[in-house]
Amino acid sequence: MSHVKFASDIKQNSVQEKLLMAKVERFSDAVTEILRAEAATKVKKLVYVFVNVRQHASAKFTYTVDDSRDKISDKAALAIKTKFEEVFGSGG
Repeated sequence: MSHVKFASDIKQNSVQEKLLMAKVERFSDAVTEILRAEAATKVKKLVYVFVNVRQHASAKFTYTVDDSRDKISDKAALAIKTKFEEVFGSGG
């Protein structure tokens, strides 16, 4: 199950798009692991949390976390923020 949705405001060539999709996949995999650990601490199979990443310019990205259904801990939120900054640069 993918927890990350991606949208871009800019047009890219195929090489740029492939590189960007690799970043999105890496971030998505990390978010999945973070949320699996979060679910384990809550003794649940999974938590319903979604992260939206938007590209505003070639190197400007922001993200939002929708945890309205299953609230996540501050530790999990910080882990997502840290991974976002590692993959996409600062912002969010």
